[in-house]
Amino acid sequence: MRLSIILPCLNEIRHGYLDRILTNLIAQNGEKEIITVVSTSDDSTDVVLESYAEQYPEVKVLRSLAKNRAQRLNDGIAASTGEIILLHHPATLLPDRIALEIVDEALASGSSWGAFQHTFDLSHWLLHFTSWYSNTVRVKQKGIVYLDHCPFIERRVLAQIGNVPDLDIFEDTVLSDRLRQFSKPVLANGKVITSARRFRQRGIYRHAMLNQLLKICYHCNIEPKWLNRFYEQKASINVKYDYK
Repeated sequence: MRLSIILPCLNEIRHGYLDRILTNLIAQNGEKEIITVVSTSDDSTDVVLESYAEQYPEVKVLRSLAKNRAQRLNDGIAASTGEIILLHHPATLLPDRIALEIVDEALASGSSWGAFQHTFDLSHWLLHFTSWYSNTVRVKQKGIVYLDHCPFIERRVLAQIGNVPDLDIFEDTVLSDRLRQFSKPVLANGKVITSARRFRQRGIYRHAMLNQLLKICYHCNIEPKWLNRFYEQKASINVKYDYK
């Protein structure tokens, strides 16, 4: 089956992952299209994307007026043609070359959606625990898939729930809640690697505590726009706010 990979982008150059992601995706075996969706950035993200699109016909660049990551993902979904949609986190690497085969194998189990197993690019006991919990408890037991697991979903199912919820943060949690109406997610037999840059920048324990606080606030129904401002702290990770 044809796979559409949607890569949302905003100010990605500073993270040092964009070239690695694109190289990884281009090298994947199988039938695929790579749709990069870029909102107006303050760096040369769009220039890098265009340079890849000029060299590789499977790479497409979609310039977007989207305000948040969810809207960028939805713009990419609307422009895609594949039967399977893979929502790609902008700081995560898929397994080398065989990611599409892993997706096919996972969906052959009968589930309509799933995700890769998660690891970080930094070795620390708390990050190892975080990935273990995310794989074993959050995905397998609770059926909640975060975007850094690079979830893959059948287009027909995604269409029935209205694609990705338009939220500044926790859109992946709400998406999972809606997808569980159709089936539990399958955890694929392959691992992605996510940048631990936020943990490096803010400190591992401090950032871990922030993440837990945000989850508590989410379950207390605090406005996602406020939560994302608190999370980003003027870094423009998911949303480009006007802080003037």
